[in-house]
Amino acid sequence: WPPMGLLLLLLLCVSGLQAEGESEEQKCLQEGRNLTVTCPYNINKYAFSLKAWQRVRSDGSLETLVITETRNADLNVAQAGRYLLEDYPTEAIIKVTMTGLQRGDAGLYQCVIHLTSQNLVILHHRIRLVQCSGDVPALIFVACGFILNKGLVFSVLFVLLRKSRPQVHGQT
Repeated sequence: WPPMGLLLLLLLCVSGLQAEGESEEQKCLQEGRNLTVTCPYNINKYAFSLKAWQRVRSDGSLETLVITETRNADLNVAQAGRYLLEDYPTEAIIKVTMTGLQRGDAGLYQCVIHLTSQNLVILHHRIRLVQCSGDVPALIFVACGFILNKGLVFSVLFVLLRKSRPQVHGQT
């Protein structure tokens, strides 16, 4: 059998899977550090739309932390306090940086296409910043971030289960 730690890690990751359309990626909140998130979008639909970084409050309401105000073809930049949003329309990527992370930053965040305040398109997956202490939880959350892809999780489980079955050799 595989080591117990690996099985527990896989179980934690599989149990963290969300329903389609509600996927989250957990990241460790390391106080004083910066967090950079990259969100891809559909270039044909949203290259010239406004983009925003939002916090999802516990009651489900949204707080827009930073929003672009320009619709340039090459680069749109917006900064509000510790939040920097860079929109690269030619690459169809939004890059968000939160500087000087604080304990109070724990929570759920999302990149959005801001068509109107009532019409938002959530990009990629939401980011949940969680308090982590020590290296082991950080390692677990980083590993889960890499393997939360459902296909990969089930592929890894399949390989592990196949390797753990006793091999039957021909008897002579």
